[in-house]
Amino acid sequence: MHLVWAPLGPEPLARFLSSYRHHDAGAPHRLLVVFNGFGTQDDLDPWRRLLAGVEHDELRLARPVLDLAAYREVAERVEAERYCFLNSYSEVLVDGWFAMLDAALKAPDVGLVGATGSWASTRSITIHFLRLPGPYRGVLPEPRVAMEGFMALEADISGRQPARSFPARMRARLAGLHQVPQQTLPFESFPAYHVRTNAFMIGRDKLAELRLRPVRTKRDAYLLENGRRSITRQLQRKGLRTVVVDREGASYDPDRWHQSRTFWQGDQEGLLVADNQTRCYADADAARRRLLSGFAWGPEAAPTLP
Repeated sequence: MHLVWAPLGPEPLARFLSSYRHHDAGAPHRLLVVFNGFGTQDDLDPWRRLLAGVEHDELRLARPVLDLAAYREVAERVEAERYCFLNSYSEVLVDGWFAMLDAALKAPDVGLVGATGSWASTRSITIHFLRLPGPYRGVLPEPRVAMEGFMALEADISGRQPARSFPARMRARLAGLHQVPQQTLPFESFPAYHVRTNAFMIGRDKLAELRLRPVRTKRDAYLLENGRRSITRQLQRKGLRTVVVDREGASYDPDRWHQSRTFWQGDQEGLLVADNQTRCYADADAARRRLLSGFAWGPEAAPTLP
């Protein structure tokens, strides 16, 4: 399933389709293109012209939703044995990409496979910003520099102008967290193992067992991806493996994800499916690569510097 987000225009779909045509999936599958954020009167012709000659099915969502909410709606409306979800920014990099994910999911005790995973912790980075002792101390730059680095990254990804300084509003919000007992924070401390949801595969039976909270805001999506009750953690608590697959088809369990060199590590030379986050690292200077790799992998960070 490839998600098409209307506000991005046709270019991301063109990028995905170019990679999809160029790299054979390696196994039988059915491509479903899901149109998200389109009004009932919107003209889909620019997107459909791109899809000409590509065997696919289409599904149009009635209202705009966040990615994980779209994936859940697709699973409710389209029956399949397994689902491979690809977000709007996805770009296939190697032949056999689908077959590699599929083979990994069929291995014993595997409940979830992804093209990338991370140990990054929202909770631990918040503690770092508050200048409290934590796992990122000595790994990331001092809090002000780290915060401004992440703000600049977010601005680059979103297309908005970066903030000129550390905003007072953010300082006040972080200061308020001093009053919140750590155990009530809904995110885990580093390493917060989570398969990233830009490109992942899961069986229908395992998906049906998950307790998926409503996804109405970005925070809801973050919690479902890397919170205490994330998709990854729920499956792990059932005794199932959650693995990352590299471009050679090798599977990595969570404690070895950093060795896959698929996400914000090395030169990402193991990456199977790219997205806007992996492209941000690929295009980054040395300082940003150190920041991102340190956030994702802590002391195991080993970025290749440009």
